[in-house]
Order: sequence, then C-alpha cells, then structure tokens
Amino acid sequence: MVTTHEKPKKSEKATTKKADKSEKSKRPRRTPEQIVADLEAKIASVKARAAAKEARATPETKALFAAVKAIAKAHAVASDAGAEMIAGALEAARAPLSAVLVEMGLRVPETKKQSQGRTEAA
Repeated sequence: MVTTHEKPKKSEKATTKKADKSEKSKRPRRTPEQIVADLEAKIASVKARAAAKEARATPETKALFAAVKAIAKAHAVASDAGAEMIAGALEAARAPLSAVLVEMGLRVPETKKQSQGRTEAA
C-alpha cells in the first residue's frame, strides 16, 4: 500500500503563516487623544514633583520635616519602652504637623520600625 504525500504549495504556506501571524500580533492601539492625555498626565506629575521639591527647600519646611522626624523617633523610643501614654501624646503632636505637610503637597516621612539587631543565619 503506497500513499502519496503531497506537499503544500509555497503560496498556501505563506497565506496560512500570514493569517496566523496577523491574528497573534494584533494588540490594542492607542488613539492620538489617549497618547496626548497620557503625556499631559506625565507633565502634570513632573510639575507637581518640581513644586514639591521647591517647597521642601524652604527653611520653614525643613524645620517642619525635622520636627516630624524627631517626634517619630521619640514615638518609636517611647513605644519600645512601653510608655504608651507618652507614645500617644507624641502621635497626637505629630498628626497636625503631618496634616500641614500634606496640605503643602508634600509627602509625610513614614515611621520606620527599628530593627532588633542582627538576625542569625540558619
């Protein structure tokens, strides 16, 4: 029993490859309006960062940041020592200062947990 195996012609191969490729490579294209809107958002973001950097450079703002950081450090020490009443008072003092920074359009420094020392490798 002999079967003949016919090879597909080159033109048939090319059309199926092109059809498969065009189906796979279709991706959503952005309209010019969407591109412009995205770029305008980027420009607004850069302008906001520049304004925040300029505002942070003033002496009043530097002093305000220093106060917030000092209160945060004192709060961490009081919390570690178990002085909850002092820690609560410090947190209450930090809140209005942080609110002023937010109103100025600046990010409030986050409180960091102090590490308990080195960890041993297993």
